[in-house]
Amino acid sequence: MGRTTFRLCIMGLFLASESPRRKELLGRIIKDFTVEKAAVEELSAPLLMTPEQMVLANAALKADWVAARHPQDWVLGCDTVVVLENKVYGKPRDLAEAADFLRQFSGREHRVLTGVALWCVARECRSDMVEASHVRFRQLDDPVIAKYLSLVPVLDKAGAYGIQDHGDMLVESVSGELENIIGLPVNALRIRMTELGIL
Repeated sequence: MGRTTFRLCIMGLFLASESPRRKELLGRIIKDFTVEKAAVEELSAPLLMTPEQMVLANAALKADWVAARHPQDWVLGCDTVVVLENKVYGKPRDLAEAADFLRQFSGREHRVLTGVALWCVARECRSDMVEASHVRFRQLDDPVIAKYLSLVPVLDKAGAYGIQDHGDMLVESVSGELENIIGLPVNALRIRMTELGIL
């Protein structure tokens, strides 16, 4: 289990994710936190849940796992998925599936949902939210898709793309918070953390 430690306040904050993108985005809000990966198996399909319920459930799974080990501290769990016509797209299994994802998004608008769970066991305080952004793709042909996949490692990215990595090749327009598409709704989270007294 990987772990990166930063200087902590009296009541610490744990990010239940090893994503370098989330670490960088959270660092825009608060400088002192600890990264600890949650050893949980995420839900990969909505089953009887909506996509919004699924990302919240996954965020809560991560937050709960880390919070059980650090009950005096705040824990932040997150999950991001891409949704097209109520179908959930997580991380692709391989490059062939990644290319298939991008073909399905071509010329269409999809949603990017990030579920956020903030949890402090000692305070018996839990705060959950889901943020949505909308992304419209350009019309993509196979050479463009192949070039994008040659430039960007996508197997760790929901929907098989990273808007911050050569996103101009794919994206026509964005509605909503850009950071939410990258993996953490910075503006909404800053407001929520201020309300909870974390900041």
